[in-house]
Amino acid sequence: MSTWLKLLPLEIQSVDTLIEPTEEVKEGETVAGVVSDGLKKLWTLSSAGKKAAALLEVELRYTPSAGPEERGRMTEQASKANAMEMIFWIGAMDELQLWGHPEACALRVGWQVVEFKRPETNPFKFLGFGPQL
Repeated sequence: MSTWLKLLPLEIQSVDTLIEPTEEVKEGETVAGVVSDGLKKLWTLSSAGKKAAALLEVELRYTPSAGPEERGRMTEQASKANAMEMIFWIGAMDELQLWGHPEACALRVGWQVVEFKRPETNPFKFLGFGPQL
């Protein structure tokens, strides 16, 4: 098992300041519940990792001498942030018992998990045919 994965629980516990979601609950969304403190910390770590990866990406774009080591750090940050977000959603689905729900989920202000219907994705609907999704 990787060192990062072994140390992740300690990293989660060490989070002092949370990065709260900023998007408000929208019309048509149903609040399913609020996530636990541990998941709030995990979301914070994921958000911080995504920010760090994005900043590295901008830096690399404007640094012609950047090599594979710098690009590797950006890829590492982004990959770990994405993994933490996936773990967050697995935890949220477990906590709020949402596994059997066909709706999509999102995180909103106040750490609220919302459910909403996915928009129809039939690109041929205007023609009157195509898959009925």
